[in-house]
Amino acid sequence: MDRENAPLSTETRFDVLEGFDVTAPWLDDVCKASDAHRNELGFLAQSIFEQFAHRDGLYVLLAQTQTGPQYAGHLLFDRHFPRAHVRQMFILAPFRRLGAASQLLDYLRQSLTQSCFISIYARVAEDLISANAFWHKQRFYVQRSEKGGASRNRQILVRCHELDSPQLFPTSGLNDHNPLGLVEPTASELPMYLLDMNVLFDVQPRRLRRAEVIGLFQAERMNFCRLAISSEVRDELQRNLQARHTDPMEAYIETFPCLPIDQINEADGIFPKLTALVFPQTVGQRSLTSNERSDIRHVITAIQHDLAGIITNDTAMLAAAPAIEQTYGIQVLSSGAFELEESETRSDEAFETAEKDTLRLLSVSTDAEPAVRALLSQKIRLSGSTIATNWLPIETQGSRIAFRCAVWSGSNCVGYVTWPAIVTTDSMTIARAAVDESHPQAIDAARILLLHLVDRLSRSGPCQVKLELPPQQSHLREVGSMLGFVGSPQGHYFVKSALGQVLTQTTWSAGRAALAAKGGPRLPAQAPTFSGPDQQLVAHTPDGNRVHVSLDRLESLLAPTLFFLPGRPAIITPVRRVYAEPLLGHSRQGSLLPQTSVSLYADRIYLSQPSTLKHFKRGTLMLFYESGKDGGRSQIVAVARVREAYLRACDAFAVSDLQQSVLTTTNLTDIGKSAMKTVTIFDNIFPLPNPVDIKVLKRLGCGRPNDLITTHAISDEQLQAILQEGFGRG
Repeated sequence: MDRENAPLSTETRFDVLEGFDVTAPWLDDVCKASDAHRNELGFLAQSIFEQFAHRDGLYVLLAQTQTGPQYAGHLLFDRHFPRAHVRQMFILAPFRRLGAASQLLDYLRQSLTQSCFISIYARVAEDLISANAFWHKQRFYVQRSEKGGASRNRQILVRCHELDSPQLFPTSGLNDHNPLGLVEPTASELPMYLLDMNVLFDVQPRRLRRAEVIGLFQAERMNFCRLAISSEVRDELQRNLQARHTDPMEAYIETFPCLPIDQINEADGIFPKLTALVFPQTVGQRSLTSNERSDIRHVITAIQHDLAGIITNDTAMLAAAPAIEQTYGIQVLSSGAFELEESETRSDEAFETAEKDTLRLLSVSTDAEPAVRALLSQKIRLSGSTIATNWLPIETQGSRIAFRCAVWSGSNCVGYVTWPAIVTTDSMTIARAAVDESHPQAIDAARILLLHLVDRLSRSGPCQVKLELPPQQSHLREVGSMLGFVGSPQGHYFVKSALGQVLTQTTWSAGRAALAAKGGPRLPAQAPTFSGPDQQLVAHTPDGNRVHVSLDRLESLLAPTLFFLPGRPAIITPVRRVYAEPLLGHSRQGSLLPQTSVSLYADRIYLSQPSTLKHFKRGTLMLFYESGKDGGRSQIVAVARVREAYLRACDAFAVSDLQQSVLTTTNLTDIGKSAMKTVTIFDNIFPLPNPVDIKVLKRLGCGRPNDLITTHAISDEQLQAILQEGFGRG
């Protein structure tokens, strides 16, 4: 009987088959259906279907009819975390409009969601009206349009569906996909600072700090913080008013939240302790002046109401700020703390992409604001009020309160990110990012923006960041998931805790305390002995829950970081000077040339001879030795960790396979003429602040000529000695 005319029931049941053993018997039916509908599906050889079936990239749909199970359709797809691509989807005509296609797609969605994938992509010819209607109904939005092959001269719509992956956790949720229990702040939980009276008066014309204070108030308008006054400030201002004389400042301060000062016993408790910290010269010598007493009362008010801190320009208060923060956990800041230093405002980097385009990351100047505003309003579809109050902090009299960086392709603004200059003690830094997903280089722009964001925020150690995204930003979500961000599908944002440093046995305690102080998880009290990348470490979430997280997962979530645990295996592996800098980014001297495409990735590829595979076990620490050949340094210059390693034939490499490597299909022979290569994927790269010279390696017994021409293992004692040299006495 012709299967396309098989008798059907309105209650026909469909089954989805997956796995080569069960799909192989139906490959002839799949190929026959695909060949018969080349106009919609294009042509694929039978060998392609076999390859996809072998790697579980083929679903076959069977209809249970009166004559037995029959082929009804198929779904061909590939996946590379965190995204999947539908390559072909087909349902025989008699089985359409029975929910068969939806069942196939739902089966794929469920599988990818359980594996924490972020998105599914499908390419649909623009002229296929019914197909586009189906994908639209399945919530696949049009991300961009591309020109198809020359033979058909079609326009192809690239459609994207964002998965509600369990990696995206509900508010305050704690599950296997949110092992660190990160809690995302709401708008009402922005850090609040108490304003001193001298700061309020500095907003007036001709005051020296007027620009600083205007920047401070703008930071509040941009939702970077909240400002409040104490009842004492309001009362004092009213007392100073002359009879029948009005002061606009009195009306102005009524716009701020007002916090009452509780009854304070100046002879006991916190008052004398703060006096000794802020005004030690008065202790046992004289009484406090009224202004000094007011300053102490303001600090107590901030402590009593659990505020982020107090803003003042009083020199004595600012001098005591570190001691107050260490003792009471609140910040004492000047009005200028909300501005960027001139040296911090400049970003100018160029990147080559796999498509030979050049993308530039630049700080947003005043002249570039119209292009950024056009991106946000016309491409991202944000409202004018949202842009003005959240996304584009303006510069006032040269005052800059936020980092503003954009990625450019020629004169086109492809992506944008912003975050405030101020970083509070225990609150998250709020960053906002968006890319034009219709642009061909959107995924590379997303990589540039998020790598730059994490790098800048983690340079000074542990930090917490909340990344807010507009709707339909799958590229940023995909890249974010690779960098250790987790987020909420309801709120369109990610949160991340970054450690930003390596931890050794000697730095473990200090690093653990710094991470917890910034709202991150609390690590074990002592560095555990290494037993494998999947060993479970006991940690405590910010709200006190005790959880177990694998070492591999913990380093990924807290990236950039490496845990140099006792007994962790380590290797020294050589890299030539010409490849070292593009692969590792360790040179302190900037280049005038664009960075290669490998710099767009947090996880990179190191290629070596097949005999080295035994050394590259997952979780192993890689110490990169830049050889002395061709003017190289003859030093260990960086350290990273192995994520994965495998063998691959040289003739099996495609151009796309080497985007994360400094080698190409044309120069693979530079590292040897063997037909096979060891492919090692590594990440969490840390350049050594003090590169370890070959003389030191020889002294440690791992610097002989034969040791440094190929990859070799080193002992734990040698590793610890190299770390001590490379990262300093700590």
